[in-house]
Amino acid sequence: MSEIEIEKIGTMVTAHFPQEGVTIQTKRINDSEYGSFRAEIKVFAKLLMNGVHEVRELNRSRPDLLDDGSKDRLIKNLEEKTQDYPGFFWGNIIDRAFNEIIDKHREGEAAIVMGDLEGFEPRNYAIKPIFRKGVANLIWARGGSAKSYYGLLSCVMVDQGLSLMGLKARKGVALYLDWEETEDLFKQRLKALHKGLGLPLTSGIIYKNMAGSLANNIEIVSELVNKHGVTFMVVDSVGAALGGSGIEQQVVEDYFAAGNLLKITWLSIDHANRAGETTGNWAIHGSAYKYARSRMVYEVKKVQENDSGDMEMVLYHRKGNDDGIKSPRGFNVKFVTKDMYNPEEDDYDEQLDMVTFSSMKMGDANNKLLRRMSIPEICYSLIEAHGPTPMYKLAETVSYIKDATVSEDGIELAISDAKSLSLGSDGITVYMTSSQEVNEWTV
Repeated sequence: MSEIEIEKIGTMVTAHFPQEGVTIQTKRINDSEYGSFRAEIKVFAKLLMNGVHEVRELNRSRPDLLDDGSKDRLIKNLEEKTQDYPGFFWGNIIDRAFNEIIDKHREGEAAIVMGDLEGFEPRNYAIKPIFRKGVANLIWARGGSAKSYYGLLSCVMVDQGLSLMGLKARKGVALYLDWEETEDLFKQRLKALHKGLGLPLTSGIIYKNMAGSLANNIEIVSELVNKHGVTFMVVDSVGAALGGSGIEQQVVEDYFAAGNLLKITWLSIDHANRAGETTGNWAIHGSAYKYARSRMVYEVKKVQENDSGDMEMVLYHRKGNDDGIKSPRGFNVKFVTKDMYNPEEDDYDEQLDMVTFSSMKMGDANNKLLRRMSIPEICYSLIEAHGPTPMYKLAETVSYIKDATVSEDGIELAISDAKSLSLGSDGITVYMTSSQEVNEWTV
């Protein structure tokens, strides 16, 4: 018998026998403390049908993988279904597959001897330089801050393998899990983004409308990841996907444990707390455990005039386990609408037609978006946008932005702490010396 190949994706464990053309999938595993190991299984075999090899499903059942009687009944069923196809030694196949499946499920993460460290490659990006590959990323904001559009833009970039606005996406398969809206609205937004990016109106993004917690749906999500080869997933939004209170540690732990089982890059979209509506001090909704379990965290803030289709949006980097804190990244977002005929009402409605994102130099951003930045970050942004600037001018502009007095001495102190800024030989003018983005893209 040829070698067996065992693969675990999320909660699913699959055994492949390449030489025999047999695949056994297991899901909904229940490893009981009372000595049973039940799982829903599907057995597939490649059979010669009318001169062509076709993969056929031979059995779907829920046996006890540790019970000889269950195994014997399954083997007999498979032998009956393949009696015209010699060469399948089902007793050996099932015994070996069940043993390997049980061991794979129970082993968890394999212990690894570190050995030679020369070939080590650091954790890289799914979308450089903002979302780390293969881990939990999170963005949060108040309602109406275009965070869902940004999550969808990320999916489009992965689906198309795009490089734009200083971002570079690793091409893959994107999955959007939606607890907030419906398929028709998602498709409208996706079409509008494609039009804004000048892309063909076709997409490989996988969409699923969700109900219940992510933890309780992880079997279904595991199947999607396995079936489509998903590499990037968006959860919109965390509040509904938790299935419980965001201030309870176990609820948050269950959420992240479920998502991390998939071993893919995933992005959680979360809301700000309601207390900010009265206090003005906005923070992520619920538990600090969300910060603890996410590898990269961004806060999204926006400025938009009333009745305007234009928005300034900024991602503020709040946490990076493998990074220093990155400079804020700004975008101009434009929503274009047009009157479209609605056959159900026999009338025209104003509908979203196109969404465009364009990069924005932070020095050109609204002062409200600059105010929460540090003085060195504001100075860097202003100089990046407008070129070398005298200290007195920086002090004047920063004071206006911060709505507080910042002296030239304060600017000089900030410059001395910033690797990317330096004072010119005249002792007056401040220059930008280097890019703050130092991480390289790795394949």
